Amino acid sequence: MPDWKITPLVVAIGPQREKSRFTYMHNFGGRVDVPYVSWLLQDGSHNVLVDTGCSATEYAEKIRPDDGPLLLAGETFADVEDLTPLEQRLADQGLEPGDIDLIVQTHLDWDHTMNTPAVFGDTEVKVVVQRDEWDRIPAHPLFAGTYSPKSTYAEIEAMNFETLEGDTEILPGLELVVTPGHSPAGQSAVVQTAEGPHVIVGMCTIAENFWPTEEVLAKGTYTVIPTGMHTDVMACYDSMLKIKAIPAARILPFHDIAVMEYDTLG
Repeated sequence: MPDWKITPLVVAIGPQREKSRFTYMHNFGGRVDVPYVSWLLQDGSHNVLVDTGCSATEYAEKIRPDDGPLLLAGETFADVEDLTPLEQRLADQGLEPGDIDLIVQTHLDWDHTMNTPAVFGDTEVKVVVQRDEWDRIPAHPLFAGTYSPKSTYAEIEAMNFETLEGDTEILPGLELVVTPGHSPAGQSAVVQTAEGPHVIVGMCTIAENFWPTEEVLAKGTYTVIPTGMHTDVMACYDSMLKIKAIPAARILPFHDIAVMEYDTLG
């Protein structure tokens, strides 16, 4: 079985987001900077991206209302800020968009999908997502603001696009496991590396979701904190326990600020 390497490509940031958006019923009024990431996976033969992130331009043109900042679930969003464009992050790794073989869409929020057609629309890259995720766009009127415009999904569907049904070993050493709850049928990537399995969590999570504070653990009857935005809070909780049960796995919460300091993993 090949050993994969994982390189997080941080492309933009969401400044000072409401922390309870990530930690259900915890940390009201707290603020966190949220990295928007595309995870590059390489095994020597394949170049794979897990989600593609977004850009300030795509956000301004397609998500931010014309009359002012985005208001989502009661929070006024500070505008997305670019860090390094995805094309440049790929170039730093010696790659061009056409060198990517596969894009895994963990779920379909705008900050995970908008670079897919914007950067890779003219390539032959294969794009995969769970069928039950794709068939529920948007999942509910409550979540309409978390999705890209319909045109983005039409552009993705016009690419080399495929839907999956259930857990799938998409390549040797790279398994996609269904982890619903944050979204209808999100999927997480279990990546086999020389340093053991790593799990890229296909939910909008930070470290505290998986490792609550000692105070929370002492007072609560639960061991993880579901995401603040969810289609099914109990399914989300169970998905997180499923991830934590993977033997010897290093868990990589998708939006944790620690990703800013990561180099290549594995």
